[in-house]
Amino acid sequence: MESPLKFMAMSSDQDTDILACTHDRLSGLPDQVMYHIFSFLGANDTARLGLVSKRFKKVCSSSPYLNFVADFDSGSDQSCLRTRYTDFCSYVDKVLRSREKTGEGLIRLLVHWFCKQRKFDIGGTVVNSWVTIATKCGVEELDMLVHVDPLRGYSLPDCVYKCESLRALKLNLQMGRFSFQILGFDWLKDLWLDSVTIGDKYFGQRISDWCKCLKRLTLENVDGINDFTLTNSSLEELEISGCRFPSSFSGGKFSISGSSFKVLTISRCQFKALWHVNLNCLSLENLTVQDSEFGRVFVCKIDCESLETLEVCGSNFLEACQLLVDCPSLIYAMISSCRFANVCFLNIKSFSLEGLTLSECKFSSLEIGSQYSKPKKEIKVGTGPCRRIIMKAENLETLNVSSSDAYSYEFPLSISAPKLKDLWWTGDPIDFSYLNQGMVSLLNARIHIKPPCQHRSEESDRRCKYSKSLIYCAAKLLQCLSEARFLSINTWPIEIFFMQNVSPIVFKKLQNLVLLTDGSFADQIPIIASFLKGLPNLRRLIIKCDQISHELSDPNLIDLLGLNSRSYNLTGIGQDLKNVKIEAVQGQAQWRVQNAGKRR
Repeated sequence: MESPLKFMAMSSDQDTDILACTHDRLSGLPDQVMYHIFSFLGANDTARLGLVSKRFKKVCSSSPYLNFVADFDSGSDQSCLRTRYTDFCSYVDKVLRSREKTGEGLIRLLVHWFCKQRKFDIGGTVVNSWVTIATKCGVEELDMLVHVDPLRGYSLPDCVYKCESLRALKLNLQMGRFSFQILGFDWLKDLWLDSVTIGDKYFGQRISDWCKCLKRLTLENVDGINDFTLTNSSLEELEISGCRFPSSFSGGKFSISGSSFKVLTISRCQFKALWHVNLNCLSLENLTVQDSEFGRVFVCKIDCESLETLEVCGSNFLEACQLLVDCPSLIYAMISSCRFANVCFLNIKSFSLEGLTLSECKFSSLEIGSQYSKPKKEIKVGTGPCRRIIMKAENLETLNVSSSDAYSYEFPLSISAPKLKDLWWTGDPIDFSYLNQGMVSLLNARIHIKPPCQHRSEESDRRCKYSKSLIYCAAKLLQCLSEARFLSINTWPIEIFFMQNVSPIVFKKLQNLVLLTDGSFADQIPIIASFLKGLPNLRRLIIKCDQISHELSDPNLIDLLGLNSRSYNLTGIGQDLKNVKIEAVQGQAQWRVQNAGKRR
């Protein structure tokens, strides 16, 4: 048997071998694998890694991914900054000259020069000398961030436009002015312009003419684009973020057409002029507009055969807007968290439309848009209030509405959807008086509408309801739901309706009803009984209370609700006395007719 000391010595030797293998595991990888791993490191991390070993130093110096980052905005010691400036330029020159002599390939060159002091401004000449060397080494990606004097601007050297290996270009000029050369990018596939000022009126057209192979275009914090017309047949993705489209007396145009276009994203942009957006892209699949602002009348025409998803979120429309969507493949559309100061006209033509969501949209006060002058042409959508949402969708089957607005009582919503089958509506009450009554195809409806205001007394609550003139609107809402077979609704709109109405609205097809009580169930029993008189074919009734209601356990509950106890049975009561289920005994429920003459 081996001694414990010998066993411990053997274990120690094994642990040393394991540690050695673990240490050499990275160093033993092929160069190409290590290049790929090191490509995810920052410039400072790569420099420190080169000090670990000779192997790492060799890999870092010969890596096809070169990252150079310098920050001259921090620190106040001018002599120290001058030394850093000289050392940095010398180091980059040395590395790139060495790469040029050895003839080693270069996949990516990244140069980020943070400096807003003229003394240490790198200048376009120095940058272009490095870029020229990179193109000789067959660079595939250029990532440049430099500070450019607004008066001088910046232009890439001619060799960049002629570089056949270049596939991606990312340029950040810290809002400096950039201008294209006439040569164009014949082989470029990915172009990213960040914090750049464009003074070219034909910027979009130049991109179309000079970038024949471009697949992805990203414009972030770009200023100075007056007209944007893009007709690139190879472009697949376009992302526009934080851009400012300036005002113009004649208005601006935003037009995109292309056979390969698939994804368009517009976020945090400002359109201050009269902008007409025209999208005619056969292959466009996803369109997203979020957190943007449209200053004047906004007209958007979307004619895309392959578009499946349309989302407009968190945007502010300071004047009238019109969205005309003619996309036969559109499956889902969502308008959420938007603010309107005028009429919003939404017309969707799609044979595949399955769902539309209108969520958390609000109307701002009239004064918000007063700083912008009125356009010469107004959008005409018919008579009625000047501020409302008009929605037309002939083939829509599912509609999801979430209304939340301090001015909701004053703004009507008009919906025309003759094939609508499922309706979900939650939130604050709005003006339902313009709802289309022709929802003949409606099968299922879930409604939970209640105002956010709270009152200390029933009298003040009643005055509030009258002052908002919601009784007529509630009647319109219930009439639109009269064709449904399944209905889940809270009692607040029913209570509003019976404030000035005695006869109930008849729901001839309704078979399943879920009532969600607001407040005391005992106080709402007469209102519920009046509502049930208009349901001749009711088969199942479920009542859910938000508080304990001992009336649910009353053996005469069916009679209290005005139902015939011979036609209905109490099939279930919740142990917490908050819900109850009542079902019809026969296929069709019979109402108890209380006729004073017959009782005699």
